[in-house]
Formats: sequence, structure tokens, C-alpha cells
Amino acid sequence: MLSTYAANIGIAIRTSLMDRTNFILNSVGMVVNDLFFLALWYMFFAGFRQVGGWGLHDVALLLGLIMLVVGIAGVFFGGYRDMAATILRGEIDALLTQPKAVLPRLLARESIATAWGDLAMGIWMLFTFAALSWSDIPLVLVGLACGTTVYVASSVVYASLAFRFAGARSFARDLTDFMLLFSSYPGSIYSGATKIAAYTLLPAGFIVLAPVAFLRAPSPATLVQMVAAALAYAAIAAVLFRLGLVRYRRGLVPTG
Repeated sequence: MLSTYAANIGIAIRTSLMDRTNFILNSVGMVVNDLFFLALWYMFFAGFRQVGGWGLHDVALLLGLIMLVVGIAGVFFGGYRDMAATILRGEIDALLTQPKAVLPRLLARESIATAWGDLAMGIWMLFTFAALSWSDIPLVLVGLACGTTVYVASSVVYASLAFRFAGARSFARDLTDFMLLFSSYPGSIYSGATKIAAYTLLPAGFIVLAPVAFLRAPSPATLVQMVAAALAYAAIAAVLFRLGLVRYRRGLVPTG
């Protein structure tokens, strides 16, 4: 399965690189967008210094991680972005005729050019504004692996709504975008119901907040929490997609 996935995503990446002008414009555009976002936070901390105990270094770490999570997801699992629309358009019919898993091939069917801009900005931000060192790389990789798994798995959960509701075409993408927005603010601003949402329906807590806490103060408890969340969300996504696929095979799906 891994060799098939590697071959499929390799083709998707080469396809995204074929139009060099479009690729460069998309990547540079995302870098400019990320720089603008960083500038807003920089001006904010120039005036207020801290928000709920979070300083510029902490927010830069959070933004760097979320940019890398989105970058990795976009380059290597780009099919997650429009998966609901793909299901509603019936484009998975061709995949059902082959004896290979459908979900991995859906994730590997596209590589998003703008994601390369996020990758570049995320790396730059972690080793400049977030003040990480080369010795932190193993911890960063663990945090990114867990955060990316939760992010992609949650997106698959939202996209699986398309097996049951025609309106999921844009709703799933809106939920993913809102989850991303939810992930881009300091964790100290969340409390009560919003904190529960941040660790369940819109798991910003497991995408970036837990990895930030792990990098600032590594502990076995935080590591177990991140790994358990990644495995749990991946399992939920696999089960819900599988159940939706059973409905699809029976023709019990809305049309887009």
C-alpha cells in the first residue's frame, strides 16, 4: 500500500510542478499571505507584549507548526481538500473497480502548489521567531507527525458527511477552514465550551496546542496525549469513511 501511495503522490507532485509559472505564483502568494499574518501578530505584541501568558515566541511557534502541518498535508495528502466534492461528483466510481484501498488513493490524487509556500514559511518561522535549535528537530518531527495526522483525519471526517448530505460539498471545506482558524490563536484564550470544542469537534488542541506544550516542556504525559489523539482521530476517520463507502456502494448517497 505504501509503494502505491508513494507512486500516486509522486505523480500528483510532478503534475503540480508542471506549470512552473502557476506553481511559483501560488507558492510566493502563500509566503506573502503568511508574512502578512506574522506582521499582524508582531504589531500586536509590540503594543501588548503578552496575551494570556503567550509572547511572540510562543505564537511564532504555534504559527510555524500550523503552517508546516498545512504544508505537509497539502503536498502529501492534498486530496483531503476537495474530498467531499469528489465524493458527490461520483469520481470515486473508478477507484471502486480496483482492489486497492480507496481512501489512500483519494488523499494522494492531488498535491497543492500553495502548500510549498507554507512549508518554507513554517521552517523559517520555527528557526527564527520561535527560537528553536537543531536539537529540537526530533521533538518537532514528533509534534508534526501527530498534528498532521489529526488535521488530515479530521478533514476526512468532515468530508465523509458527503456520503449522507449533498450540502457537505462546501460545509466540509468550511469546517476544515474554521478548524484551521481555530488553531491559529493562543490556547490561553480558550475556556469552557470553546476549550471542549478545541479538543473534540475542531481539534485545534491536538493539531498545534499540544505540540506547542510538548516543545516548550517535553514530558511523557504530553507525548502520550498527542500520540493517543492521533491514533484515535485516524481510527475515527477510517471507520466513518468506511461506513460511508458502504452506503455509496449501495447507492444510498446524495448526488452533487
